[in-house]
Amino acid sequence: MILAIESSCDDTSVALVDMTGALFFHRSLSQNDLHAPYGGVVPELASRTHSERLPFLVEAAFSETGLSLDQVAAAALTTGPGLSGGLLSAISYLKGLCWSKKIPLIPVHHIRAHLRVAVEIEEEIPQESLGLVVSGGHTHLYRIRKWPDLDLVGRTVDDAAGEAFDKGAKVLGLPYPGGPEIEKAAEAWSGPFLKFLRGIHTPRELDFSFSGLKTAFVSHVRSEGITGDRLPLMAASYQDAIVSHLLDRIGKALGRFHPPVFLVGGGVAANQHFRTLLKILCEEKGIPLRIAPRPLCGDNAVMIALTGLELFRSGEIVRPPYSEIRPRPRWDED
Repeated sequence: MILAIESSCDDTSVALVDMTGALFFHRSLSQNDLHAPYGGVVPELASRTHSERLPFLVEAAFSETGLSLDQVAAAALTTGPGLSGGLLSAISYLKGLCWSKKIPLIPVHHIRAHLRVAVEIEEEIPQESLGLVVSGGHTHLYRIRKWPDLDLVGRTVDDAAGEAFDKGAKVLGLPYPGGPEIEKAAEAWSGPFLKFLRGIHTPRELDFSFSGLKTAFVSHVRSEGITGDRLPLMAASYQDAIVSHLLDRIGKALGRFHPPVFLVGGGVAANQHFRTLLKILCEEKGIPLRIAPRPLCGDNAVMIALTGLELFRSGEIVRPPYSEIRPRPRWDED
């Protein structure tokens, strides 16, 4: 078995898979209620909560499946990028758990895991593919010359898309996290959208920028006010503006690189409006789309387990004393 832990931000998640990738256990504990009063993730609170919850989740994984630590061939964990405290929580816990039985550890790159879970475990990712990770912390576009090497070709120059959703939701008086709340409010609207800001310019053609869009939206809300019947319209319009900007850059990237496949993962990829329009765009371009299943778009241990399994098969493991395992909050910039 592969035991996996994800703790890079504010979701504590544990999974168990076998050597075929079959899932035996998966459970995630959200910290949304803890961070909601602050309107965002508080790193110290997140790391402390990870440390408290990890032992109980791992114990549940074994007790509910009837499996034991003796059946674990390796343990995979996110070591970056992410919040250093959250990463260290899992590293410290797994080093202690696995030391006595000399179980090897597998450091997993969080971004690669988001892209890997967009395809089946046995499916190879073709050379020269494109990948997008779109979440609360990332809006990054990669050229994958040869998996798992990622070449960054576009990124947000300010807010990430998920962060823009959160800030827009706050202005509308919706709870944190904002993305799902805006999507829920937008479902009640079926008419035309308001136009806040289009034709966003960035220094590089494939970069993203959501700060100006957010500012335009905040200005509109403050000038027009929020009434019950206008909330769905404003939520739907803001959602469409964010999605339209994403699709504009994606369309340019697909046209430039003509990839054999386009991979998409990250929390914002769960947004149904985005998924629907992205599918249409890829069909128009004649490029196969591989997008993570909605339950696996956000941070989760399944993506860590499956990426860890791939690394285990290729022999990329770290044996005790695990000296190579350390938090890498800015892995791509180390």
